[in-house]
Amino acid sequence: MERADVALGALIAAYAAADSGEGLRATLPLAGRALIERQVRLAADAGATHIVILVERLPAALTGAIDRLRRDGLAIDIARSVADAADRFHPDERLLFVADGFAGDAALFAAMAEAPPPALLTIADGPEAEEFERIDALSRWAGLATVDGGTLRRTAAMLGDWDLQSTLLRRTVQAGPQRVDARTVGRARIASDPATLEEIASSLVAASRSRARGWPARFLFPAIEAPLLNRLVRSAVEPSLLSASAIVFTLLAALGMALGWLWTGLVLLLLAGPFESTARRLAAVRLSRERSKAMLARTRAALAALALLGLSNSLATAGNWGCWPLALAIIAFLAATRGERLLMRRLGGNDAALSLWIARIDSLAWAYLPFAATGYWRAGLGALAIYAAASFFAVQRRALDAARQE
Repeated sequence: MERADVALGALIAAYAAADSGEGLRATLPLAGRALIERQVRLAADAGATHIVILVERLPAALTGAIDRLRRDGLAIDIARSVADAADRFHPDERLLFVADGFAGDAALFAAMAEAPPPALLTIADGPEAEEFERIDALSRWAGLATVDGGTLRRTAAMLGDWDLQSTLLRRTVQAGPQRVDARTVGRARIASDPATLEEIASSLVAASRSRARGWPARFLFPAIEAPLLNRLVRSAVEPSLLSASAIVFTLLAALGMALGWLWTGLVLLLLAGPFESTARRLAAVRLSRERSKAMLARTRAALAALALLGLSNSLATAGNWGCWPLALAIIAFLAATRGERLLMRRLGGNDAALSLWIARIDSLAWAYLPFAATGYWRAGLGALAIYAAASFFAVQRRALDAARQE
């Protein structure tokens, strides 16, 4: 049977106590969530469709983490013993085994998910690798292994009083596995106390900045987001709450524009951007799967369009009806740009070079600020229309290039 035809499962060990003696390693806090949540989400993103958590007891923190994962649509089984865990996998099923307390990045999970069993993620022995279990004089196990269900069953049958993690590791080593050097792929850690995960959380927050959408999120919002995100990432606040806050700001902005309170409306619209951007970064740090994400994005887009129409209505005085066609043109170009981007992606095109600069809600709002500050409110609408049009034609050109390559 070809490896590509074999399902990928994941077995995550979650029974070791933290060094502090309070709770399990699996429930140590990482970015406002339990470590086990990140392990499960990374395994699922790597292709695991069948995930089993091996845990002897279910403390409240672990139960809460599992409930959150299931609400996000992830199918998770709980095994209370090694024999129970082994029975949940087919002998031919490829199995990604995750060590208790393993804290690694997505690249490591992806590399091991592609490796045919048996395979081990390894790291060179040395003073900085003491947290990892030794394999031989030169190497240590970095916390991930790829085996098959049959190996797990045979290990469970002879386990006795031995620890599954160490025993499975020894049997895999004896089978002559492929070794994947962790340091050539990503970063691996074994977390046994909260301090280790604090360092990881800080690195995740820093890395999330690269996921910024639009030039305001890349260059302007970090000064606002930094103090906000550093607190939120260690709290229980959901990203959807921040997205909802951005929607409320946009709704109030639309009302302000319609009533002629132009500066009030513009300031509220500008403030909505950092809240939405912070929500995206927080979701990226936690690998959250917000099922309402698309609905929230459409709602904010509709309210932003209403704010633009309200602004046009307030500016269309003394016969300046040209504001209306400009506002409608901006909305039309934004909708068309979105359609062209979707088409281009289906054709296999890439707009990464344009993504930072194309017109979006926040890009338009912040580009409008200099015009409002200098009193050129109507001229600013014309400039935004040109910006939106240029974005559409730039994306359309990329889509046509992608279509020609088909």
